[in-house]
Amino acid sequence: MSELEEVSFWPGQSSYGSWNGSADGSYSRVGGAMHKEVSCRKRTVVVIAVVVCILFIIGISIPAGMLQHLKNKEEVKELPVSTDKPATTSPKSSTAQPSPSPHSPKWSSQRLPRTIYVSEYNIKLTMKDLNHKNHIPYNGTVDILVHVANSTDLIVLHAFNINISKVEILLHSSPTDSILSGYETYDELQQLQISLKKPLDMGSNFTLQISFDATLREDLHGFYRSVYTSPLDDEKAMAVTQFEATHARKAFPCFDEPDFKARFKLTITRPSHCHTLFNSPHNKTVDEGSGLETDTFEYSPEMSSYLVAIVVSELKHTQPLLIQSTLNASQSIKITLYGRENQLSQLEFAKNVTAEVIKVFEQFFQVAYPLPKLDIVAIPDFENGAMENWGLITFRESALLYDPTLSSTNQQQWVTEVVAHELAHQWFGNYVTMKWWNEVWLNEGFATFVGEMIGTKTFAENQGYDWPVEENFLLSVTSAARVDSLHSSHALSRSAGSVESPSVIDSMFDSISYTKGAAILRMLDSFVTRNVTQTALQDYLNSHSYGNAEASDLWAYFDKASGLSISEMMDSWTKTPGLPLISAVVEEGHVTVSQRPFFLCQTCNSSSEEEERTWDVPLQYFYKNKEVNKTDRFYLNATKESNIMQDVDWIKLNADWTGFYLVNNTDIDLVDLELMSDVDVANMLHNSLQLIREGSLSSQSFISTLKRAMATEQPGYLTTYMVLQSWWFILNIFDQNYDSYNEVSGAAYVWLNVSNMDVSYGALSNMAVTDRELLVSKLKMALSIDHDRVVEDNPEFHNLTVLWRRSIEETNFSYEGIIHRDIAREVGKCSFLTDEGGMWSLLWKEYSDATVPSWETDLEVILTSAKDITLLLRMLDNCLNEEKIKQDKTISIISLITGQRRGRAVGWDFMRTNWDFLYDRHKTQISRLVSASTSTFSSHQRLQEMDEFFEKNKVGGDERAVSQAREIVLSNIFFMENRSGDILNSILK
Repeated sequence: MSELEEVSFWPGQSSYGSWNGSADGSYSRVGGAMHKEVSCRKRTVVVIAVVVCILFIIGISIPAGMLQHLKNKEEVKELPVSTDKPATTSPKSSTAQPSPSPHSPKWSSQRLPRTIYVSEYNIKLTMKDLNHKNHIPYNGTVDILVHVANSTDLIVLHAFNINISKVEILLHSSPTDSILSGYETYDELQQLQISLKKPLDMGSNFTLQISFDATLREDLHGFYRSVYTSPLDDEKAMAVTQFEATHARKAFPCFDEPDFKARFKLTITRPSHCHTLFNSPHNKTVDEGSGLETDTFEYSPEMSSYLVAIVVSELKHTQPLLIQSTLNASQSIKITLYGRENQLSQLEFAKNVTAEVIKVFEQFFQVAYPLPKLDIVAIPDFENGAMENWGLITFRESALLYDPTLSSTNQQQWVTEVVAHELAHQWFGNYVTMKWWNEVWLNEGFATFVGEMIGTKTFAENQGYDWPVEENFLLSVTSAARVDSLHSSHALSRSAGSVESPSVIDSMFDSISYTKGAAILRMLDSFVTRNVTQTALQDYLNSHSYGNAEASDLWAYFDKASGLSISEMMDSWTKTPGLPLISAVVEEGHVTVSQRPFFLCQTCNSSSEEEERTWDVPLQYFYKNKEVNKTDRFYLNATKESNIMQDVDWIKLNADWTGFYLVNNTDIDLVDLELMSDVDVANMLHNSLQLIREGSLSSQSFISTLKRAMATEQPGYLTTYMVLQSWWFILNIFDQNYDSYNEVSGAAYVWLNVSNMDVSYGALSNMAVTDRELLVSKLKMALSIDHDRVVEDNPEFHNLTVLWRRSIEETNFSYEGIIHRDIAREVGKCSFLTDEGGMWSLLWKEYSDATVPSWETDLEVILTSAKDITLLLRMLDNCLNEEKIKQDKTISIISLITGQRRGRAVGWDFMRTNWDFLYDRHKTQISRLVSASTSTFSSHQRLQEMDEFFEKNKVGGDERAVSQAREIVLSNIFFMENRSGDILNSILK
């Protein structure tokens, strides 16, 4: 079984290798995932409900962001605006203590009221010691400049798991007035509610001062403690933030919603042996004595609270790189990367990527990077792949560090992709932010599309790297399409009211928002052409600079730039869950196309609303008739059926794989694969695999298409990967049936042709990257089938496994120049599998001492590939001990174990046994764990176990993840009961 790989830049990100078959046969990019869902809170008091509705209606038109944008709104036109900085002192203030007894909140919605907006924060923190093992305390004050948009006697903001010790209101117009009645915190709402003695008039301005104290968290969210080992083998602690999506409120009181934009200023007192990083440039440092220093930073640009970032550490930095803006000759950008002292050389590649990609984006968007500096930090404990905090981007070490002697080409490309993704956010997400989390795809889908199709692709071309960027993007789309084919998928743009609680907000960060969002943008880009896309995006960014926007705002600029009704077309893709199946029927030369929603689960019930879904589809197709082979286009609007042409021998829809839809070609056996491009053959294989799983395609047609693709002379990169994907799915489905698995895996192994693989260093060095990645991926499959047979069939590979082991056992021996870095992981895996008991302790020590993240990742993959169940259990038990396996690695390691054949049962049992522990520590990654643990189940017994377990155990906001897992298992059961016999017979013919 292959290593389980994840998608995009979500929590749990890591780097587990090249494109590869995952546990359910889909292809997904290196990285992590997370998803969740919860229903909205119901109102229980009619009066409160009415008040809430009125306040919401009044406030909904008041964007709580930049002042200049607010001035454009009718309600704020008469608002007198104070330009004062947040006050730190006042002759008199209004002060109150917490109400003595809890009672029902005056404001019961999880969304904040829009009766006020904010423009500035002045945050002051004191953290005297970072050396405590646990419970590192800090205290502070925050002064917030507030403006009243509609008269109110209630101020509602966010605060969670922090102690509020004092609240003051400094009314600018009447400093002697005492208007504060009291305040209370409500954990269920994660809110601080402040009651006033009398309503404040519209146009009033005041400074809200709050004193508080808290401790650094241990769960990698909010303001938390990260620990690492220095080169001198002593433990170092640091304080770091991760605020997206709703965790800023866990660090300091704030209006923690994306359209409450403001400027932020930080003053922090910290131990003198540390230094501080913030979003904005450093202003000054004052020695306070007693081993403490105070840092002050300039104001940040106006931004959302989730983008605020603070790092207090002893990390070292690279030599800063100063680059000139490509749009403003007088503006320079200082780029500095931070990491552990013994890892600084591994940051050089990312620094160069950063410098080049910033220039690429400035030219593409025609908007200059707006800050004078950009700090990039490799964090030892970091749940996400990276976080785009404005001016201070934080990364998981494995997503940023690259060692040219040990790291693979795939790792090099991966670092480039993650850096480009986060840099894209400096424009899409930071400069212009989605108005609410129901459209998080406006941030993440755009950053994925622009990061890969513009940033990574242009960088690779300019540097002469032959990376298959667009091909790998398409492979990630296959996973998103599989998720979107489930009844439990969700629309890209959901109603704002259905996305309110933190757990539901977290659930929006999934492959739908990231990869489907990027895929429909690529489809739109292909439809309207790149020049139109570029013009529309430039207008969108310039018109909403430092503000918030919705999808409708974006489509309006595409309407203008293209002269077409793009809004109507794209609404059908963003507001409708799922994806269409487009069928093409050729009868007597006439082509009729029709559409229906595609659902993977044949035995799941569909509602009438689901069955009636339609999309406006920009069809691109390739066809053959007696005279020509030609590519053309047709716009299929939201109708069920349409005639598009005549005098056709055969047609292939979704030419160049530009569309996010599946295709059922009834004349598939007539299509001449030799006339089609690599991407089109791969797309046909993708369609066939989904249709055989769903039941629309016969087993004979599926295997026939697969065999024809396998027999194609010199099959391309994408075609070969889709053949591999098909084989992974078949192997996974049969892997619990010993006799059938041996027959199927034997047929797959013959196709892999292991004996003819040239694995020598020279041969691999001279290969194109695509050929090398294909060889490594085939080798992965062969090793998962029978590693003993691999070393028997390929003596050269066997010799490499001996040398690899020698490099582990002998400190003065290196395989550099002998074993190519792109194949080293598979060599190491095979070496380990030949003597698991003898090598486990050696490899565990290597893993514990690793200082190169890509080497650490290699060892994770190798150790979790064990066939010995006791060794898998040992690795799983280590996941419960943070001193052995760091918290941010736990879910990845469990997923790797459940992703291999012998680890499925033990991983499933381990997850159930330790559910409470895993859930409490990894709430944002539970959906990923659920998927990894269950995606290959194909029996009613396993389905019953799932139902019984998830009925009794909490999943928080992850009901959708459980529903999706259940649908996939039902689909697998249907396949086993209705297709497996025919598939087996067809393979063995």
